[in-house]
Amino acid sequence: MVLVVACLGSAAALSKLRSTIDEVPVVDVGSSLTPTVEATEPRNFLIIGTDSAARIDPDDEIRKGREGGELADVIMILRVDPRDGTARLLSIPRDSRVAVAPDWRMARINTAISGVNGPRNLVQTIKRNFGISIDNFVKVDFQAFRDLVEVLDGVAVYFTTPVRDRESGLYIDEAGCVTLDERQALAYARARHYEYQVDGRWRTDISSDHGRIARQQDFIKRALRRASDKGLRNPSTAMGVIDAVRGSLVLDDTLDVGTLLTLVSEFQSFNPDSLDSQQVPTEYAPRGGVAYEEIIWSAAEPMLEPFRGVEPGAPLSPRNVIVDVRGRDSIEDELAAHAASLDEVGFDAEFVRGGSLGYDTVIRYGPNGREAARLLAAHLEGTPEVEFDEELPGYRVVLSIGSDFAGVRAEPRPLEELPADLLPDDDAGEGEAGEGPVDEGEGQDPDPDGGDPSGEEPGGTGEVTTTTTTTTTTIPGIAPADSEAAARCR
Repeated sequence: MVLVVACLGSAAALSKLRSTIDEVPVVDVGSSLTPTVEATEPRNFLIIGTDSAARIDPDDEIRKGREGGELADVIMILRVDPRDGTARLLSIPRDSRVAVAPDWRMARINTAISGVNGPRNLVQTIKRNFGISIDNFVKVDFQAFRDLVEVLDGVAVYFTTPVRDRESGLYIDEAGCVTLDERQALAYARARHYEYQVDGRWRTDISSDHGRIARQQDFIKRALRRASDKGLRNPSTAMGVIDAVRGSLVLDDTLDVGTLLTLVSEFQSFNPDSLDSQQVPTEYAPRGGVAYEEIIWSAAEPMLEPFRGVEPGAPLSPRNVIVDVRGRDSIEDELAAHAASLDEVGFDAEFVRGGSLGYDTVIRYGPNGREAARLLAAHLEGTPEVEFDEELPGYRVVLSIGSDFAGVRAEPRPLEELPADLLPDDDAGEGEAGEGPVDEGEGQDPDPDGGDPSGEEPGGTGEVTTTTTTTTTTIPGIAPADSEAAARCR
């Protein structure tokens, strides 16, 4: 997606552009996305690389061991800020154990994309576990990745040793600068059983998915450099990239050509090396035969904060606040209408199943959400009860609609007019990272790669083995181990 957006600016003058973009499939993610913002404002793209081989030849080696279905092989959030031309990329390990929509059972995050309303479920899963709003959704599959690499005539990677992955099909038998073709590039990007050679012996990269994420982020930068070297701003090159992916790229239905072109105009001179890339830190913690990764929330919190859109020292605005509107499922239409009213005044609000209806309307907030709760209360008619819940991340709050609910105010009341005792005084840990979402039930995890296919957890019983594995800063077998040689490898 990063490469496709960069190409749109060059192709903008071609009459074929708009018709080509119109042919790109779209998906309705519903109210899960943040209400539309101006193209010149910062936004978060959720970029999903799925393991779907639906458009791959039946005899292709990549289909080995695959029986259909679709899981999120790559989960990245790209935040772009047109105001200063900066971009940052956050990868979420696919085996992260979180509460997954729509039933909010604990499972691998990559399973959220499968089944009915997959894109919407994944967006909701990210919003409610990480407290990050999503503005736009982009999905690519195996074939799209291959097509992009083919248009670029391969992407060069500098290997310091021979490397291989017998599961993905990767095999590089000599060290040096190697231009990966579309097949080897995909094998490289998918490699989770990565091995590199030391003194003639094969060693396994024990970082597994963490190492793969680091290689993927490195590959993105290399692909951008390759595109620039090939004349990315040449209209024919740009249209080649766009044509290559239009059959396998899926966008949300709110992302229009005008928005994309505005973004491109602000990122024409973007340097790939300035892309700030990180991955959510996790630790290996298998359960019931399933190879889960538990998120290290205290270490993850500083990485998540820049994606929540609140600049240091700046006041909180409704756009920064994620609101779960909950109540009795039998009044779903009414609850959805209340969420829409909150959207209209700027919040990122959505009706979420799983609430109950009592007499009192209640706002719950987490360690970083005190001001978010006050801001929401100021936009409500009447005075709600307010409670602290240490499990709520970021500026996410939960609004439980009671029978006393009087509606949403078109204009908020001044914060100083709110009751002085509105918020509790005993919210221990205020301003500190939370411990992640509540375990709301044990569910199934239908991931065929690693672990029990059923993924059913033992209902809170059974041994949990934990081995810490955190973000890798070096990548065995490739640069940056030899930065000077890597710089010459283009």
